[in-house]
Amino acid sequence: MVHFHQPVGNLESVMRHATRRCYLPFLETISEHPQVPWTLHYSGCLLRWLEANAPEVTLLLRRLIITGQVEMLTGGMEEPILASIPERDRAAQIERMSNHLRSTYQASPQGLWLTERVWEPELARTLAQSGVVYTVIDDSSLLAVGVPHEQLTGAFLTDFEGETVQLFPASRQLRYLIPYGHPDSVLAEIRKGPPGGLMVYADDGEKFGEWPHTHRQVYQRGWLERFLSAVEGAQDEGWLRAVQLGQAAAVAPEGRVHVPSCSYDEMMVWALPTPARRRLETALARLRRADPMGVLPYLRGAPWQGFLAKYPEVARLQQAMLRVSQKVALAGSPPPAVEELHLAQCNCAYWHGTFGGAYLTFLRLALWQHLVRAERAANQALGTAGGVGIEVGDFDADGFDEVRLQGPWGYATVAPQLGGQLVELISWEGEANLVAVMGRHQESYHLPEEGHGPVDQELELAPSEAPTVSGGQSLEFDQLEIGALRDCLDGQWLDQPYQYRVDADGVDLWWEDERLILRKSVRVQTDGLRVTYSVGSKTSRWQGGLVVEVRSCPWAPGRKADGAALRQTSSGWVVQQPGARAVLEVSPDDAAVVDGLTLLAQGSTLKGVEAMYQGVSVQVTWPITVSEDGAWTGELTLRPRR
Repeated sequence: MVHFHQPVGNLESVMRHATRRCYLPFLETISEHPQVPWTLHYSGCLLRWLEANAPEVTLLLRRLIITGQVEMLTGGMEEPILASIPERDRAAQIERMSNHLRSTYQASPQGLWLTERVWEPELARTLAQSGVVYTVIDDSSLLAVGVPHEQLTGAFLTDFEGETVQLFPASRQLRYLIPYGHPDSVLAEIRKGPPGGLMVYADDGEKFGEWPHTHRQVYQRGWLERFLSAVEGAQDEGWLRAVQLGQAAAVAPEGRVHVPSCSYDEMMVWALPTPARRRLETALARLRRADPMGVLPYLRGAPWQGFLAKYPEVARLQQAMLRVSQKVALAGSPPPAVEELHLAQCNCAYWHGTFGGAYLTFLRLALWQHLVRAERAANQALGTAGGVGIEVGDFDADGFDEVRLQGPWGYATVAPQLGGQLVELISWEGEANLVAVMGRHQESYHLPEEGHGPVDQELELAPSEAPTVSGGQSLEFDQLEIGALRDCLDGQWLDQPYQYRVDADGVDLWWEDERLILRKSVRVQTDGLRVTYSVGSKTSRWQGGLVVEVRSCPWAPGRKADGAALRQTSSGWVVQQPGARAVLEVSPDDAAVVDGLTLLAQGSTLKGVEAMYQGVSVQVTWPITVSEDGAWTGELTLRPRR
């Protein structure tokens, strides 16, 4: 079983490269071996791109489906992690995907590809009610609940509130061997299984040509051709029968099983906070060398939801998605709003492992764009488009209230508990969140190895280079770099909670200690936000400085953020980028000094640890002198621009 996917918002060059080196040659090669059947899955976002840009791929795929060589799996249309979205959206996404496969490819999907193999027990009900007979999870997830390895010879039945679905265990060993091991080694691994038993291979199709060095391995050196010939030979000898998963699902299940929240092993390690991840990685490395008690299968990391605790930026995006989903449902689920919402649920920017994921600005900002479009369509259906006003509530489910300031241009969310920072700045016209910048989190791969070498044993999961430093910057980490209006007074970042008071047109916030009091007033204007600062001394004459940081990334569809820069205009300073559809203008008063710094994070990729541009830090600095019982004031304006 092979799964193909490219995320919503991915670069056009990546899509075309993958098509040329993977998607087309894979189908061409397997079509020459019609005696070897396949179960395939393509995410809906990839299928639509191929249909529009590479019809030779989808025409060949359709022919293989009609001839019966290929069985197709359904899934969430835009490749969401089903556990991360509401039940109504799970059902709607699966229905859209199944309908598309039926109408366009004459396919009749029985099974479902479980995105990132993230399983939650209640999904059994979702899948059963969507007409899904089976799905695939990792064999390690069954081993972890006590199923002996020798009994992993077929599907297991699970249920939730009486609704049942079959779970096929995907072989970890086959995932490691294909397409890196010699074809004979793959067949030898299969032959180890009991006669008549089933061994399932399920993994990403990009391993067949798109991942580093695999095009040469799979096609130029003929690995796939030799593997298919070897399978045909084994079938002729009578000891092997290649089947589609739909055929295997017609056989009685091996038994009942109940599996808790899980994914593949590496994902659950990545989801841990970095200190815990390091400890688990060390323990796993030791147990792989010596495990006399046989406890390794039961040692697991965190569920996928751990990423929501690990990365507040991801949690904020997911909570915004949930809020918009509720509004779309309240509006009667108009199709334009539903389609945009589903696009915003694509999984790749909601987590980070060996791939860039949440650190890739073009993926993250694309999801914000679709969320803005979905909310705007829902507002139009509800008759609330262009509304202004102020809301107070816990919009990101962190246990603290935020203040949402709505203007005709969009809205801004102020977080008093984070020093009054702006954590959202939404532009309706620009279809963007202009402060959606990823903080510099310390990851496990930033730290030196502890003598055990890389923990990820798969070739495709081990970064090929040591951590590198790009752009002349050292590895610095600061998880409180949230968005805009971060205050630094007298060299101290004020990230602690501010007191606040809401009135009809804005919010007043303040912080004080025994010497100073800082006040920040954020007011809605017709074209943006006016922010007024004041600093007063409680004791004696005080001289120092106030720095206000505004972090922003322009929305330039299909482009990385490495072109973002700060430019001065007649009315202020603009965080600009070639091809940008939405930018942020920062306009301080004349007394301020403005500087711009490039924001870099060091993110893991299949090619190693690379610099990932996150945008620009605009630093507005005022020199301040106040007398006893006196006060200084300064002002800046934030305006979304096209």
